[in-house]
Amino acid sequence: MKLHSTLVEKLLTLFEVNSGWPEQRKLREALNKLDLSTYIQQTGNEVLVDTKDLVKHRKDIQEGNK
Repeated sequence: MKLHSTLVEKLLTLFEVNSGWPEQRKLREALNKLDLSTYIQQTGNEVLVDTKDLVKHRKDIQEGNK
């Protein structure tokens, strides 16, 4: 299983913003708060995505279909 490109960017930002604190306390907290979901792409590949982003994307699609 791979990471979706949006998740990679989110992780990079998370590391940049939260690293450098004693014992990486802030980074650990931020990583513990991450909520990930599995998403199956149209190609059949399973990727990990941020759950908030997945929910938002699904909501946007549903609202567009109304």
